[in-house]
Amino acid sequence: MTPGNAEEDNTQQSSRSLEHLLQGKVYIDELPPDIKPIVKFLEKYSGIRAKDVDEHIHQIRDRLWEVYPYVCIGHFRFLSLKFTLDPRYQVALSRLCAPASKATFLDVGCCIGQVLRQLSVDGVDSSRLYGVDLEPRFLQIGYDLFQDEEKFNATFVAGDMLSQSEPSDSDELLSMLHGKINIIHATSFFHLFTWDDQIKAAWRMVQFLDPNDADVMIFGRHVGTTTPGDREGSRGSKKFLHDASSWQELWDEVGRLTGTAWRTEVNEIEESGIHSDGSTDGTLRRMGFGVFRA
Repeated sequence: MTPGNAEEDNTQQSSRSLEHLLQGKVYIDELPPDIKPIVKFLEKYSGIRAKDVDEHIHQIRDRLWEVYPYVCIGHFRFLSLKFTLDPRYQVALSRLCAPASKATFLDVGCCIGQVLRQLSVDGVDSSRLYGVDLEPRFLQIGYDLFQDEEKFNATFVAGDMLSQSEPSDSDELLSMLHGKINIIHATSFFHLFTWDDQIKAAWRMVQFLDPNDADVMIFGRHVGTTTPGDREGSRGSKKFLHDASSWQELWDEVGRLTGTAWRTEVNEIEESGIHSDGSTDGTLRRMGFGVFRA
């Protein structure tokens, strides 16, 4: 066996073992093999001793699970650093780290803020990083996970991206971001909502973006499908899953509502675990996306 074949075989075995570990379960006890990068991250960035990292991760995961039992929490996927493999992440990083750059980055549905911490480690001034999540406890647990509340200068806002009713404190905080953001990241976010709620969230994102910046970008990933339409969500909720055409249609509608125009791009992400919650829907796909001014 050649070294290349050996590496490929090891990758396939790891993928199969991960699939076996997750299949049909929403909460697992064993740390999956694909989160090794965050283990090293916590040792180096947070100064947590190697022998203490696994226990620390389990304690944090269980605190998050008590707040809300998302599958991504039960499977430890909230700790994944695979977003760094997205070419759009590298585009964002390049712009944020350019000489004299004042570009700003917002992570929507940021949960514990791992994307923002990675950007900081990659050289971005954390004072130009922002995170929004509906659940304020996730934000505090993020500080506890990374043990950096005294040194990390990103701005976190607890707010409802879907709110369009009477102004609230969270709306006022979100409004502070209007017109100030150059790059928005939103992973495992849109697939949680109905079409109408996705419109609301996308409308809010457009408000956040700098209207004078022709190079703004919204990017991320979510669960997509080859047959776009409504699906049953958790606890009886509804959600809308996209293919490339419906994703563009969504942003066309957002453009009409906001007087803007948007171009989208979509790519399928080959990755195990798409049916790890026990689903047998063969149309599901992991979908990466980018949204740009047209």
